[in-house]
Amino acid sequence: MTPHERLATATPEVRQQVLELLDAMSAPMHPRQIERALCDAGLSRSKARPLVNILKRLPVIAIGAGEP
Repeated sequence: MTPHERLATATPEVRQQVLELLDAMSAPMHPRQIERALCDAGLSRSKARPLVNILKRLPVIAIGAGEP
């Protein structure tokens, strides 16, 4: 069964939980949150800041990472 089919056959409660999780995961990040995430990934703050400024100007929809 495909993920789409699984969602279509899920209970209303499960669909609501999925929507809430997707909403939380796709919320826009404040520049400070992006900087913190880059630092947590191993970049120094002096390297993260210029990247944040670049990312603010790009039409980025989503950035994925490995498992948390």
